[in-house]
Amino acid sequence: MKKTVSDSGIQRQLAAVLVARPQGQLGNRIFQAAAFQAAAWEMSFSLLNPALGPYAEFFPALKNDFFCRQGQGLPMTRWRLLFCRTLDALTSRSLRSVWSAGRWAVLDIAASHDDSEEDFDLCGEEFQRILSRNRLVVAKGWKFRAHAALKSRKKDVVRLFTPHSGIRAEVERHITQARIGCDILVGLHVRRGDYANWLGGKFFYGRDAYASWLKQANALWLGKKVGFLICSNESVDDLLRLPGVSASAGPGVPIADLYALAACDYLIGPPSTFTLWASYYGGAPLHMLMKNDQTLQIQGFAHHNRF
Repeated sequence: MKKTVSDSGIQRQLAAVLVARPQGQLGNRIFQAAAFQAAAWEMSFSLLNPALGPYAEFFPALKNDFFCRQGQGLPMTRWRLLFCRTLDALTSRSLRSVWSAGRWAVLDIAASHDDSEEDFDLCGEEFQRILSRNRLVVAKGWKFRAHAALKSRKKDVVRLFTPHSGIRAEVERHITQARIGCDILVGLHVRRGDYANWLGGKFFYGRDAYASWLKQANALWLGKKVGFLICSNESVDDLLRLPGVSASAGPGVPIADLYALAACDYLIGPPSTFTLWASYYGGAPLHMLMKNDQTLQIQGFAHHNRF
């Protein structure tokens, strides 16, 4: 375990944080990993994140290590998620959000923060106290956040979570094609599939709604030719043929779709970590689609600083 020198000059061991509970799919996992990594740089703790799981394979600096550490090479990466499930089961002890065993602690925020949609600040005083008292902290939950660190460490985060060359080449091919003949490229995320059931289908919009948003966005930039890159987890052939709209399909693979959206000038989509990550990574302002009959406006595009 790494060591650092305290203000008193006494050498102490750095705490390690082990992310033990995978959260959701691609967008959630990357944001979870990015928040913990940014906080680790700010707070000087060692990060062990097998919860990133198979998605680590997309990122050269992380893919070869069991714990998804930069530049490390502990093998047996295929067993990451089994390890997480086993550890999660072994450390599920009570309704208490924090409990300790010797020099290690379990911090489970499911009941204290996840259920109430309350952020737990990885750079806050409470987490500092937990780190100072333990050599290992097993972190379990979704609402771990590091908003300030993600902002201050953005260049490092973007560098770490840049995908491998094969994905970048596929993204470049689709973006180059989509930009032909247009001045502004707008990425539209048509989230279907699992959104039929999430929150009772609140953000599961139909074809007519997306067609309306395409037509509205097409008219937002007067004097500019607008093109669209449409990414979805279902077929969007009907939207690609919409009269008066110049649109092309994304790569069709989630990781390539994600980074293709990140390469657009503007983004439109329902609330999702997928488009939030694309906006954060690439810097494109995002217009969230919060209701079925929403009207698009230029001022609705924004950089979202909280995830």
